Amino acid sequence: MNEQELRQAMSAIEAYKAQLEAVNEQSQLLQMSLEDHSRAKDTLEAVAKGRPGEEVLMPIGGGAFVYAAIAKTDRALVGVGSGVSIDRPMEEAIAAVNARIGELMDALKKVGESGTVLEAKIEQLTQAVEQEYQRMRKGQK
Repeated sequence: MNEQELRQAMSAIEAYKAQLEAVNEQSQLLQMSLEDHSRAKDTLEAVAKGRPGEEVLMPIGGGAFVYAAIAKTDRALVGVGSGVSIDRPMEEAIAAVNARIGELMDALKKVGESGTVLEAKIEQLTQAVEQEYQRMRKGQK
């Protein structure tokens, strides 16, 4: 490895580290969305078991809850994308949220695999650069 190749390897390591940081941020966002969907599923299931008029604690995010009365236990509004929600039977609403949880888990797995690949590339390239530095030092002595 000559000096030019060594500089290129160092630049590649920095680029991989930036990519890894982006992958880690994406993983955190997916994890937060997964937790949000899991809370939604739990809430839908709790409402489905309730009775109209029954008082429940409804999560509103940020670890906060409000007291609410159940109006219907057989239907719920479910987001379908682009800010659009559809009124669906409760079973379908729960199934839709479950499907989204599955998609998020798959995405989280793929992002995790990407992170592992990047970490391996960083480690491999770092070792090669360190070995080359050692070889160059020995050559100067």
